[in-house]
Amino acid sequence: MKYSSYSVYYPCHSHFHRPTPDNKGYQLRKVDHDIRRAEVAGAAAKLIANKGLEALTTRALAKELSCSIGVLSHYFSSKEEIVIAAFRWADQRIDLRMQEAIAYESPNIDSFVPVIKAGLPLDEESDLEWRVRLNLHTFALTHKDSLEAERDKNNQFRELMAVMIANMQTSGHVRNDISASDITSIAFDLVNGMAKNLLMCPFEEREAKAEYLFRLIAVLKSPTT
Repeated sequence: MKYSSYSVYYPCHSHFHRPTPDNKGYQLRKVDHDIRRAEVAGAAAKLIANKGLEALTTRALAKELSCSIGVLSHYFSSKEEIVIAAFRWADQRIDLRMQEAIAYESPNIDSFVPVIKAGLPLDEESDLEWRVRLNLHTFALTHKDSLEAERDKNNQFRELMAVMIANMQTSGHVRNDISASDITSIAFDLVNGMAKNLLMCPFEEREAKAEYLFRLIAVLKSPTT
């Protein structure tokens, strides 16, 4: 599957003036710098999703962005830094979708299903993000900074999910004979494994293949609900 290229033109490196806190435009330029870093990260992520991590070179990325390699070095000091940024770009998009699906008022096991669905590659957008994640999982195994970023992200997600499940147990919506920690681990591992398997399937088959996961989630309902 191919994704549309992310075409952004950057002016030559000499056009960027290094601001200082005393400059009136400092804050504006800081925002602009962050936006351009995000654009580079997004382009890198799309390149990884389309062609694999091995295709991510500064030359290929510069071509994708219609800029010089020197311009890239203004925003990132190394290829690994770009890779980590691409990983975070994909992860933040998945996280945002999942957070939007969370029912903060009276959460129950039925409201948990949309959160799980939001974390699976069931459409082209989430498919791209998961392709990036899988490429970067392999990269992280041999790169310390990337591995630490991956561990931190996983821990944050587990903590968010554990709090949500514990709250549902307290409100009587989820069975409490299994600890919130164990349910979190089971759900986390199932979703990650499911996501990887779904990437191998045509889009039209993915929803059906994910159904058994939602049936398992239903087993977590409290007997009193």
